[in-house]
Amino acid sequence: MKILFVQKEGGIFGAENYQLKIIPELIRRGYTIHFLRLYTNYQGGRGGKFMELLNSFGVKTFEINIGRFLNPMNLFRINQIIRSEKYDLVHTHLIHADIHLALVKLLLHRKLKVVSTKHGYDNAFTARHGFNADKQTLTPYFMVSRFAENRMTKSFTITNSLRNFFIQTRLTTPGKMSTIHYGFDFTPPDLSWVEDRFRLFEKQFVIAGRLVRFKGHRFVIEAMPEIIRQNPDAGLVIVGSGELEAELKAMVSNLHMNDYVRFVGYSNEVVKWMYNSQVVCVPSISEGFGVVLLEAFNCSKAVVAFDVPACNELMEHNKTGLLVEPFDTTILSQTICNLLGEPEVADKIGRAANSRLKEYFTLKRMTDQTELFYKSIA
Repeated sequence: MKILFVQKEGGIFGAENYQLKIIPELIRRGYTIHFLRLYTNYQGGRGGKFMELLNSFGVKTFEINIGRFLNPMNLFRINQIIRSEKYDLVHTHLIHADIHLALVKLLLHRKLKVVSTKHGYDNAFTARHGFNADKQTLTPYFMVSRFAENRMTKSFTITNSLRNFFIQTRLTTPGKMSTIHYGFDFTPPDLSWVEDRFRLFEKQFVIAGRLVRFKGHRFVIEAMPEIIRQNPDAGLVIVGSGELEAELKAMVSNLHMNDYVRFVGYSNEVVKWMYNSQVVCVPSISEGFGVVLLEAFNCSKAVVAFDVPACNELMEHNKTGLLVEPFDTTILSQTICNLLGEPEVADKIGRAANSRLKEYFTLKRMTDQTELFYKSIA
């Protein structure tokens, strides 16, 4: 089967890491995969590390500059690539690819088979409402999403909670949308991961993720005074960068927690920060999936998260993680304190999470289900 993947890319994040895992595996299984990268000069520009990695896998790649506004000529360019290469299927990822291919199908190539993976939803909406379908109104993002989804042959989401949101808001119907959870084969930890530079506190807990509002860093910061009152030798490490950095640092200063919170910025060694900590916190308002959870599972670390999608879909409370009443900083602080004070409990939960990772969240399982999805279309 010959498939064209299409996505707007301006950096390697969740959806891009998904491509870098599944594309080599599909090629290994005999699929021909090409990639059309949509880009803009103000976000990413031409070429880049992602394209270099795809080319190293033997993937034939194309690039189209889509600019800030929809350009009808780009629809003709996309259609020309599809017709000349004679793909069996086009697989889109993220909203820009969805809308471009929906228009190509509507205007230029009616018989085109297009499928879409939903890696998330509108960041502005989920930062305020999570996946509460009752809060969705007729916003421009919603209208564009509905137009595009109506023209997809079929789609799948990466969690059941995201699928439910699409169905409840009538962006799609149950028969048109499936769920295929992410599955990655992570590098197992080894003793070389134990390094003093990744251990800043005697009792260390960590948050890893972009400093953006829906990641919920502020809730853990608000909980810090009580955590430190009970554990004076504890400290929080925040790994990541983003637009809220100054605001979050000001919160820490106002709470007089500067000695107990460290902002270490962006790191490509996030898993080593996790491995050298006792607890991983994921205080997100919502997560499309939450790869950070699987990274913590790989390190056999106990995760504390709010009882929200998709954290409550990937973890089982008191078995493979601890789920806290959403946005309750009192319960959050006590849950973190309990784990810091009972390392044997944290270790037991971490080991159970690691077993779950190896049993279910695997690249083989994800690729098997993706193959079945393709075959149901083609």
